[in-house]
Amino acid sequence: MLAAPASATNIGNEGCTPGYWKNHSDNWEEYTTASLLTNNFELGRFDAKWGGKTLEDAPSFKGGTGLDGAFQIMMRAPVAASLNAAHEGLGYPLRRFDDPGNMKATINAALASGSRSQMLKLAKMYDGYNNLGCPLN
Repeated sequence: MLAAPASATNIGNEGCTPGYWKNHSDNWEEYTTASLLTNNFELGRFDAKWGGKTLEDAPSFKGGTGLDGAFQIMMRAPVAASLNAAHEGLGYPLRRFDDPGNMKATINAALASGSRSQMLKLAKMYDGYNNLGCPLN
């Protein structure tokens, strides 16, 4: 049984990196390490190859050239952003459901775009937020 969604009302200037979440899955709130990417995002063209990967796998994606590389880069940052936004102990600048554009909808739109530059632009934005400084142990 999944926990109820976190209200995550603590807005501020904190964020933990994909590497933090990769090594501290015990701090995950709302999400589970076994949750499939395809159950959390609309992967579209990437579903056949990456849909069986879990949220725990995403922080280890290496990236690379082409759309496949952009997908890996993009999923690393948004998975960490989703974990940051869900955590009650973090003052992450974005919320998952009420920020302008809605994080999940924004991620899904970038995936559906088929545009490497759009995916990388979104990953760069989230990466900036994810590197604000992590107060969690």
